[in-house]
Amino acid sequence: MNKVFCLSIILFSISCAKIEKDYILPEKVSPDVYKVLLENDDVKVLEVTFAPGQGDNMHDHGVITFYVVKGGKLQATLPDGTVRENKAPDGFVGHRNARTTHQMKNMSNDTVKVIIVEHKNIKPIKN
Repeated sequence: MNKVFCLSIILFSISCAKIEKDYILPEKVSPDVYKVLLENDDVKVLEVTFAPGQGDNMHDHGVITFYVVKGGKLQATLPDGTVRENKAPDGFVGHRNARTTHQMKNMSNDTVKVIIVEHKNIKPIKN
């Protein structure tokens, strides 16, 4: 019984580590843009600041809720090379249930600031 329990714990730990490993964390690949304000077992809160013309590196998000503190025009590049431009107004709030992989760039003349809450215990739907 103890062997089965220990094996279950080890397999669970490996599977959790793989999920974390599969994600490209924005704060790791673009620390000049993403600052972790809070992280616990349930959420990670990120402050995202793009100077005019600044971009980040390709990264992933799971299930997120976000608030645009200071908006602007943003360009998103997807892994397949698709480019999309969006205008994010001040005060806009959004939520995404799917895993997202992208690279962002501020196309505005002003700094863009966003607060992102990544929900760790909600499994994303597949894209």
